[in-house]
Amino acid sequence: MRVNILRFLREQAREYDCSVCGSNHSRSDIRVLGKLESAWIVRVTCAKCQTAFKLLVVVDEQRAAVSPVKEEPERRKPAVTADEVIDAHEFLESYQGDVRTLFARRDKVRTEHDAS
Repeated sequence: MRVNILRFLREQAREYDCSVCGSNHSRSDIRVLGKLESAWIVRVTCAKCQTAFKLLVVVDEQRAAVSPVKEEPERRKPAVTADEVIDAHEFLESYQGDVRTLFARRDKVRTEHDAS
């Protein structure tokens, strides 16, 4: 059985609305990102709000199924601590240099404590 995956997805999209803005996905952009045996990875982008998500579409001889792709969460840098904010405030309060010197690339910002 040969399936035209884009045609199938466009037909299915009419049955779904965007979870963000509520717009029907019939006009959403659907792109195939890759294929693995009888499965496709597709990206759907809402035509109205541009929210994008990925789906894993599995097609077998008997039926076609669509399920969301679980994406790994983005790895974020750790948040700045309250102590780091206080340290920065105290440093800037007594800083006498210009902005270029302040933001010049270096391994470490020198403080009065480092100079002594």
